[in-house]
Amino acid sequence: MLETKLIETTDVRVLARTANLPLGDDRLEGVVSLLNAWLPAANALSRKMSAAEHRVLLPITVLAHAATTDSTD
Repeated sequence: MLETKLIETTDVRVLARTANLPLGDDRLEGVVSLLNAWLPAANALSRKMSAAEHRVLLPITVLAHAATTDSTD
């Protein structure tokens, strides 16, 4: 079976340049390999969590803002 690469070297070069991130050629293939390893699993998780049976789940972490007080009293 042929392996399909989601991300190519050119894609990473363009993204790094767009984000103004210095990425040397020596690190380029490592980033490409890493993204191609992570993306299928991330997409699978996204599909799983989008399924109807998981839509009622809520995150266990709640971000709350601290109450503010008016210091003019």
